[in-house]
Amino acid sequence: MKRLAAPFIAFFLLLPAQRAEALFGIGLKYVSDSFSVGEWTDGDDFFTLTGGGFDGAQLGGLFVYVDAIPFIDLEASFETSGALYNLSFDNPVIDPLDAQFVWARLSQYYTARKEVFGLGIPILGGGAIHVGGGINNHQTSKLADKEVMTSILGDLATGGAGMDLEKTLKDFVENRDNWIEGSGIHVQAGLQVKVVTFNAFVNYRLTMVEDVVPGAKSFSSIWAGLAIGL
Repeated sequence: MKRLAAPFIAFFLLLPAQRAEALFGIGLKYVSDSFSVGEWTDGDDFFTLTGGGFDGAQLGGLFVYVDAIPFIDLEASFETSGALYNLSFDNPVIDPLDAQFVWARLSQYYTARKEVFGLGIPILGGGAIHVGGGINNHQTSKLADKEVMTSILGDLATGGAGMDLEKTLKDFVENRDNWIEGSGIHVQAGLQVKVVTFNAFVNYRLTMVEDVVPGAKSFSSIWAGLAIGL
């Protein structure tokens, strides 16, 4: 019996103390994306189209992490962020449109991270600085630009008679069948602080992907989360 027990005792003695506290966890996060989408305008003597542009996007999501693997931690995040923008459109056959629409993204991030060094934080307990990277997948709504308006109205100068343009356009941009899909890579660095059974996270992340933020090949995010360790 002692011979059978010896390998298990050795394993738990060699397991780092902080990993014995919580091998994995699940939590909620707040996300703030940093980027800028400029105004867009188009038109001629028969129609005008103006989009207001927007700076950044915010919302949040869910994340899970695993600290049980030696030398590396794994993290999966499921999040969404969005921003409002103004759109105006006018042609001779419809009432002028002046409304707000939503740009949104749905994303999954899969990250491998490594502790760079630990922190002894009085009262709170342990903490650590992590760096890492991974892959990501996205679905992104289309902006109501000239291409989208043309697909709905046909001829921008004469189309739209009898149409509830605002409702039709909102249905189009919110329908996920019309969203753009993309995938890329990311790098991340941040702080993890352990408080009893809870873990608090603050991270900076750079996402390198095309076709997510209009006109950009990358965007940065800051996310903060609180998880319960299990």
